[in-house]
Amino acid sequence: MKQASEQQGLYDPQTEHDACGVGFVVNMKGQKSHQIVDDALTILKNLLHRGACGCEENTGDGVGILIQKPHKFFARVCKNINIELPDADSYGAGLVFLPVDRKQSTHCQNAFEQIIEEEGQRLLGWRDVPTDDSSLGPSAKESEPAFKQIFIGKNDKLDAAAFERKLYVIRKRVEHAIWNSDLSELNLFYIPSLSYRTFLYKGMLTGTQLEPMFPDICDPDVESSLALVHQRFSTNTFPEWRLAQPFRYIAHNGEINTVRGNSNWMRARESLCGSDLFGDDLEKLYPIVIEGGSDSAIFDNVMEFLHMAGRPLPHAVLMMIPEAWSGHETMDEERKAFYEYHACLMEPWDGPASIAFTDGEVIGAVLDRNGLRPSRYYVTTDDTVIMASEVGVLDVAPENIKKKGRLHPGRIFMVDTKQGRIIGDEELKRQFIDEHPYGDWLK
Repeated sequence: MKQASEQQGLYDPQTEHDACGVGFVVNMKGQKSHQIVDDALTILKNLLHRGACGCEENTGDGVGILIQKPHKFFARVCKNINIELPDADSYGAGLVFLPVDRKQSTHCQNAFEQIIEEEGQRLLGWRDVPTDDSSLGPSAKESEPAFKQIFIGKNDKLDAAAFERKLYVIRKRVEHAIWNSDLSELNLFYIPSLSYRTFLYKGMLTGTQLEPMFPDICDPDVESSLALVHQRFSTNTFPEWRLAQPFRYIAHNGEINTVRGNSNWMRARESLCGSDLFGDDLEKLYPIVIEGGSDSAIFDNVMEFLHMAGRPLPHAVLMMIPEAWSGHETMDEERKAFYEYHACLMEPWDGPASIAFTDGEVIGAVLDRNGLRPSRYYVTTDDTVIMASEVGVLDVAPENIKKKGRLHPGRIFMVDTKQGRIIGDEELKRQFIDEHPYGDWLK
């Protein structure tokens, strides 16, 4: 009898491909609850078959969850360690992977603190992240970093958007300073997130190991109105703690086949960049793309830069993953002009891909122009939207389902928690297309 992996009948194993699992859950009205977090963790467990593990079944390729900054939780636990946090919009929080060697860890923390001061912000304190790695396999434990959370107070002269940009500058400066050091274990250093809006828990884990590893996320005070999760299948790089997803803005199911050329073009264009928002800080951000990242990590680097430089997040997404427009006979000229103009600035990041994205206020997904990675969504009667790489990730009673749908090739889907509604592909694109006279600019 033939094995399932052998060719038989119409089945050919050479056509077999696997992919990561990605999903999100969001309350459209922006109502925060622990239930949203709990539902996202359920999605993660139900996507377990989408992830991969090595020869040790308890060493996974990576999983993670991105949520809104859990201020209620942080205020409580930080008070217990004599850190007084201001109101939610007046500080940023980050997860930091550090070397396990105490001397090297201290070196990283000192560099971090110095740069925070140089950038005119103030350190509120560090918190040791409670962890339990007893369920992890030997390979995951061997490369496991130490974990801390950092809290940074906002300079009162900055508004919220300027503070987010300043946290970005701080993170990039710290990364460059530490990775350019010659200490042996500094490759363990990584900053998964640093933001006043969002927060991340992630690692080289399987879907069932995230909660035991980071018991924080089981606390009822960890509340969010949206949550993005990812189960990794390492297709382009080996598993690493830092390469687990989500990244700071995206979670990716698929492959970016043009990543090498895209990265090289980004590096070549750095000398041409200018920004009124960043001013002299712009030079501190280079290089934008971090060497050694996966295709997803590099995509996130670039999208973060485009967004931080002033573009709304969906605008940056449409620049990087445009729909098929060249030679399109029925597309209107204004839309073609929008895509053609941006093609002068940015090559498409092509490949079979479904990318979920969020900045902590909006959350959505976009499908590549060929539609080679599926994404399905449900809208429920209690204003919850569930999107994932497949159906069945959450049990929803049929009578509670208001609408079912799927992403189409080149189409974008987004929930805006400030407006409390879904913004469809046509409305979203028209908003950006009509914003400027792209046709005149091209001429």
